[in-house]
Amino acid sequence: MGTSKKAKKKKRKNLDPEPAPPIEEPIEDPVAEPVEEPSDEAVPEPVQESTGIGFVDESPDSEDTGPYERPITENSIYNQDSKQQYSCDEDLTERNFRIQVSAKHLTLASPVFKKILTGGWKESITYLQKGSVEITTEGWDIEALLILLRVIHCQNHHVPRKLTLEMLAKVAVLADFYECKEAVGFFADIWMKALEEKPPTTYCRDLIIWLWLSWFFELPRYFQDITSTAMSRSYGWINNLDLPIPDRVLESMNSHRQQAIDNIFLLLHNQHEAFLSGSRGCGFECSSMMYGALTKQMQSNSLLSPGPVAPFLGLSYKQLVRKLLSFQSPQWYGPSSRYSNHSPRYLHNCSDSSFASLFGTLNDDIEGLTLQTFESGHGAA
Repeated sequence: MGTSKKAKKKKRKNLDPEPAPPIEEPIEDPVAEPVEEPSDEAVPEPVQESTGIGFVDESPDSEDTGPYERPITENSIYNQDSKQQYSCDEDLTERNFRIQVSAKHLTLASPVFKKILTGGWKESITYLQKGSVEITTEGWDIEALLILLRVIHCQNHHVPRKLTLEMLAKVAVLADFYECKEAVGFFADIWMKALEEKPPTTYCRDLIIWLWLSWFFELPRYFQDITSTAMSRSYGWINNLDLPIPDRVLESMNSHRQQAIDNIFLLLHNQHEAFLSGSRGCGFECSSMMYGALTKQMQSNSLLSPGPVAPFLGLSYKQLVRKLLSFQSPQWYGPSSRYSNHSPRYLHNCSDSSFASLFGTLNDDIEGLTLQTFESGHGAA
């Protein structure tokens, strides 16, 4: 087979209990982190990586059972027998890695891995017959996967104490997929406290990542604040960005948002009808002036019937409330006595002649949801 061999640097990431060199990424040119638009992309982002996880039995006479990761670089294949890399002609379009792990550690920490290795699957049959098996998984971020595996293998000295918001979300997704949240519980507290970012006060991509973390790690205060921000400031459907946030949580958030906006429109149109019928206002002049002023401002803000309808796309609850609070009340002079037109004229100032008195008690934030509401079956979609 006529091929030109290219020198490859072999990299080995030790997860053994013994001290090991720091993690290195596969050899490649650094790529700048792309600027991401709010609410348009899934999290975590698709990763063109394929990872083979090799499970080995931890027998006393086994020479090399420490978990490690070996990158398979472009134009190379890995021969398990000779433990050497060979060059080949075909370009590989994906980065490939092999990670040797302890079957004992993973089956204790993860029901998913336990089922794979002992549940009658073809992988479990191979494992029980040979004492080792390789399972291929795709789409995971390799750094996040290594962090999770090191936590499971109790390699605490190799586990970073500080993660970015994005990386923490990826680790949480892995822990959720492999059902090993308890294994990362200790480090979750450390990682959350070390985050430099704080929950955003606008509806954006990072807010949904925070929603995912507050749900998965069961953080009640964060969950309530974040759901309040999302429901109050979203201009449409609140979606999960492909994060495993349960549908019932999103459905509840969208329902609360729509109901809150609907209640504002109901209040607005009830006041409008009350001034028209004369049931509000201290007299004909008062109800007429307030009805006219309210009609003009509803018209200028596109709030007159038919107006926006559920799911109120392009409109946020906070924006709607602030519009109402900005309505300008009319001012006019009338007689001090409603029974005489000859009494001195005074600025009209009854309780119904000010929009501030009608709408001033509105809160521009929707009350957030509580985790206790979803306690039954927490973590289920």
